[in-house]
Amino acid sequence: MSCDEIGRGIADSARVSMRDTILKGIQILNEASIQILLVTDDEGRLVGTVTDGDIRRAIYVGVPMSNAIYEICNRDFKSLRRYDREAALALYEEMGIRRVPITDDRGRAVDIIFIEDVLSKNELSPAVNKVVVMAGGRGSRLDPITRIVPKPLLPIGDRPILELIMNSFYGQGYEKFVLSVNYKKDFIKSYFAERDLPYGMEYMEEPGFMGTAGSLALMGGTLKETFFLTNCDILVEMNYRSAYREHVKQGNAITVVGVLKNFSIPYGVIKIQDGKFAAIDEKPDIHYIVNAGIYIIEPDCLGLINSGRGQDGMYHMTHLIEDAVSNGMKVGVFPVHRKWVDIGQWSEYNKLL
Repeated sequence: MSCDEIGRGIADSARVSMRDTILKGIQILNEASIQILLVTDDEGRLVGTVTDGDIRRAIYVGVPMSNAIYEICNRDFKSLRRYDREAALALYEEMGIRRVPITDDRGRAVDIIFIEDVLSKNELSPAVNKVVVMAGGRGSRLDPITRIVPKPLLPIGDRPILELIMNSFYGQGYEKFVLSVNYKKDFIKSYFAERDLPYGMEYMEEPGFMGTAGSLALMGGTLKETFFLTNCDILVEMNYRSAYREHVKQGNAITVVGVLKNFSIPYGVIKIQDGKFAAIDEKPDIHYIVNAGIYIIEPDCLGLINSGRGQDGMYHMTHLIEDAVSNGMKVGVFPVHRKWVDIGQWSEYNKLL
């Protein structure tokens, strides 16, 4: 197989018609995992590109997912006529473009340059932000298995969910992790003591069950910079660096990562107007942005934590968000549409086994 045939295969996997829906584009992005869509006209010519950022902006402003993807595509895209490492690197450095289409003389996409193939690993600077993982809960919704194995060590394939979460951050340059532990903490410590991992880990032991944000009050000495916080039962395919850049750009005190969740209604939904039948929407899809359990937080927020605010001394992230808003701090949302894994409930975890 020639290089052109290989490139054309990559381009084909990213191709969508300008008449395809946004939802179909999201499905293709998730399946292909190439982070760009090539929007083409009836002649197969490239007329626009769609990235995660374009879809995120559409979600922000409430564009229906059933609309044509051409409505949200970038029509002022950058492309090259041949594989040119230096030109691709210049586009990345000047404009942050990570995927560059290559077109032929007729304007049809035949290949895609991936910035990862242009940059060496050493050129990707490590992220300074620490990642806090809340790994101290009982995991009561997964009882009785969590009476034996703590939730952070429940396996997905041949690795526990906690290790997969840290690996996903490490793959994007994050090398410093703080684990908040309590329930069966010795199990967690023993497991990682035997693992030769490439990133640094430190533990914060909760004196009691403090909720999903309470133990942050104990970390003021170690969390001096903007940090990520993640639950230990959610694994989301996302670009953490993009989320961080958006957090800084928007001047947020807290950024909540939200996941686009599709719910299919298996019935015809009746629409009523002025007490009369208007229409039937047959088996519609409804989309919501749900909390992924991942946050970007400024250290100034730690001073807001009051362990007596919640019931039984619990202080959760919902409390911290409410308190931040009450104190005039800005809370933003970073929506993602990628695949995600939730092992917090038996029904979801069983799907992975």
